[in-house]
Amino acid sequence: MKAGQIIGETLKLYGIEYIFGLSGGDHPMWLGLRDSGVKYILSHNERSSIAMADAYSRITGKPSIAYGQWGPGAALCVSGLADAYWAQSPVICINSDTPSSGVYRHCYQEISNQGNMFSDITKWNAKIPNINRLPDMLRTAIRVAVSGVPGPVHLDIPRELTRDWSDDIDVQLYAEPECKKTPAYRSSPMINDIKNVVSIISKAKRPLILAGGGVIISEAWNELIKFAEMLNIPVVTSGSGKASIPSSHPLAVGVAGYYSGKCVNDIVSKCDTYIVFGSNLGDMTTQGWKIPSSNTKVIQIDLNPNVLGANVKTEYSLAADAKFTLIAMMEVAAAIGLSKKECKWINWVQDTKLEVNSWKNAFQELTKKTVSPDTVNPYYVLDTLNRTLSKNDILVADTGYMAAYGAALMDIKTPGKSFLRAVGSLGYGFPLSLGAKIALGDKGRVFCLMGDGGMGYHVSDIETALRCNLPVIVLVLNNSQLAFTAHTLKFKYKESMPSLTQYLDIDYGAVARAFGAYGEKVTSNGNLEAALHRALDANKIAVIDISIDKEMPGPVTYFDEFINRTV
Repeated sequence: MKAGQIIGETLKLYGIEYIFGLSGGDHPMWLGLRDSGVKYILSHNERSSIAMADAYSRITGKPSIAYGQWGPGAALCVSGLADAYWAQSPVICINSDTPSSGVYRHCYQEISNQGNMFSDITKWNAKIPNINRLPDMLRTAIRVAVSGVPGPVHLDIPRELTRDWSDDIDVQLYAEPECKKTPAYRSSPMINDIKNVVSIISKAKRPLILAGGGVIISEAWNELIKFAEMLNIPVVTSGSGKASIPSSHPLAVGVAGYYSGKCVNDIVSKCDTYIVFGSNLGDMTTQGWKIPSSNTKVIQIDLNPNVLGANVKTEYSLAADAKFTLIAMMEVAAAIGLSKKECKWINWVQDTKLEVNSWKNAFQELTKKTVSPDTVNPYYVLDTLNRTLSKNDILVADTGYMAAYGAALMDIKTPGKSFLRAVGSLGYGFPLSLGAKIALGDKGRVFCLMGDGGMGYHVSDIETALRCNLPVIVLVLNNSQLAFTAHTLKFKYKESMPSLTQYLDIDYGAVARAFGAYGEKVTSNGNLEAALHRALDANKIAVIDISIDKEMPGPVTYFDEFINRTV
């Protein structure tokens, strides 16, 4: 067997159906992959390939494979892999590399020590020394990617190993069954630790649960909801953990941190016991480490022991899987007779519900606000989208304001893997939505929230969506500017710098039509809902360009000291 056959047959054994990439000069490898039956998803950019692989992994829990050719292809993989790293997504990035005979000899497209670019954004970063090591090192890459806290892995394969003249090896390939899906090798909590944690909770007066991305990775949303209902404890989430609980659930509060509904951080500030599942409590979730209060007793549960107590002083820390911990906590609580009937915090729960309901009413009022002519109120857009989404749909949001809109305002109908966001890379959301649709298939629809600044990054992948039959609905909230930057200059510095923030008014609906996709421009509230229905009926990639008001800021906390935010 040669390299392409080894990779393809190994992927099949692990149930991996696709490899995402922009093909380069490694033709023998592609032929070997083709013969194994692995499907190749061709994108227009290596960053797009990483994003699609990332979404596929986040939705399915399976490891995914992305490829980039040596040199510039590998460099572009780096820019995508950063987001997969932040999202704790088990993407395995495979790059061909300069042939060993050409290293340090100015070989075409050579980047000496290419793998060094990946060292800070991967769990494991390795170079295949010879063809005999490819089978076991590929298994190791998969094992590392899915075990414990998942994350991306990088493998470099020198070009001579992918060539026709490379050695054939006789090898018995196999897969490790426990590594076909995240999280492999879950850590169970010790019973004494669980008893101590439940004892702390039983003494609380204003307890609050924070559900982070670890709840989604461990697929522990059902256990989380049962635990919250059993003890009648309100639930906030991080952006990554947003889909841990339906937005309509009576105990759901919203997303905490910088991208947050106005009432959520106030509620976090008032809790006296904060039960944190699967969050590293970084600045985005703690509003720059300002919440919860320093007097709050924090119980932090995470698979990664390195994050325990790293950002917030904890009363008790547990290095354990969220699902196993929640099950154990419910068993101990039941054994000691602790339930919502015996809880002392009923007034706290009622007060929290009142605050959340008041916030929801304020959101509805804001959707009615008059905006400038020939534009749409962005909050009306999100309210309309909320009414359109069904329980089987997935919402994908780009970073910046789009992530804030998604986190603070969008309704989660079904708990689980129904909300994805670009964790920090502008433009990443569009190819992320394509990967989400590949993973979801015909089980539901995918909607994508993009700004015009982000849409410009990967607009050529409209062709990818058409060719691969991925009928994603993209809503481009277009204000012809980098609004977050423009509003920061306006509110914080009382300045305007058009050269830094302003774009031409590009109709991305017309751009989509030029590709052969469905495209439409919306300039008034009254046309939006019908446009959404037309896009859905088109049954192909659809881009709705919505002219939104330039002046309305997103639901972020950055401007709270300068403006009176109602939502």
